[in-house]
Amino acid sequence: MRWKPLWTVGFVAIAVLLQGCGHGQGRLKLDSATSACRTHPSSCAQAAGQESILPRAIRAVGTAGGSAVAAAKLLDEALLDQVTEAMKKCADKARTEVILEHFGTRSPTREECLEEGTDKKRKTLTRAMILGEEMHRVALRCAAEKLSELRPGGFSLEPTYKYDPDSKETTWLSPDKVDIIRRDGNFFELKGSLVPDVVLHEGHPERVQAVYDFKFPCIDLSQHPRWREYAPGHPYEGRNQSDIYIEAFKTNAVFRVSPWLGAGF
Repeated sequence: MRWKPLWTVGFVAIAVLLQGCGHGQGRLKLDSATSACRTHPSSCAQAAGQESILPRAIRAVGTAGGSAVAAAKLLDEALLDQVTEAMKKCADKARTEVILEHFGTRSPTREECLEEGTDKKRKTLTRAMILGEEMHRVALRCAAEKLSELRPGGFSLEPTYKYDPDSKETTWLSPDKVDIIRRDGNFFELKGSLVPDVVLHEGHPERVQAVYDFKFPCIDLSQHPRWREYAPGHPYEGRNQSDIYIEAFKTNAVFRVSPWLGAGF
């Protein structure tokens, strides 16, 4: 395989994190779960839910203490702008580091992004999927560092939510709850789950104030990648990711963040 070096850099960790995602289609997005598992939820361990990228210990850092301080701290426009700028810098950092590691000073070609390989379970993965996982991990670790300074105790990385579009009720699932569901093999309980990359809140993940999702185009950096469109058979069939986020989290502060383009709705 011509791109074998890509497999050898953290291959085991990447294979575990992908958790059996299948082919990537449509626009070549380097989203973690958004382009691999999230785009093909039926192939993923959460069974039509979304997937987490970072280890649990890192995801939990935003809500580990300091919640009382965060609850008293309003998310005003100035702070929201600061956070948004920080997320943009994290997206830029992620693409720069990953592309530099694998391609030097040039960008990957379309053909390179479409190249395929298989993991130990013989699941087909595109090069774009692998790069996307790496970029998301870099971006989320960066987000953890910046938000720990900007909004300690008032953010969560990759929190899991269940949303009922009929009752319009949204329920946060704690990491312990998600672990139990997976351990017991009850993946149907995660069907339709939402896992935004970054959530700002008032000190508890159920009190959402703003949502950010990183989107990493493989080639075209001139425009934001589209929000995910939910496929036929999905609980949110006919809707897109942005609409569901706005409805489920009851906020219009829902942003997609891409390198060099910043945050957009």
